[in-house]
Amino acid sequence: MKNKPSINLNEPSFYILLALFREPMSGYELTRTIYDLTKGRLKVKTGTMYPTLKRLSEHQLIELIEDQSQERNKKIYQLTDEGKQLLQTEVDLLNEKIEEVKSIMNKTEGGR
Repeated sequence: MKNKPSINLNEPSFYILLALFREPMSGYELTRTIYDLTKGRLKVKTGTMYPTLKRLSEHQLIELIEDQSQERNKKIYQLTDEGKQLLQTEVDLLNEKIEEVKSIMNKTEGGR
């Protein structure tokens, strides 16, 4: 991702990439999938979903693919290789943060 503007991977963006890791989806399908993945904690509304999809697409993290099985013009998105790399980087960073938190919390509990 060299020579590209950096992207702030906020929570909706992260979950869009995560959902698309499974399979290509429409914006509506992403909304439902993210809601299910987060057990109802995160509901990405239309006003957030479509601008986020546009931004992720502009950064070439996702791409629009044609869906010829639908009778109407439904936009389907899929994860790009760059999107997969960024998602893996984010997951690795989250794992590091979890280990740091565990280390601090274990030291704190042991010191009481």
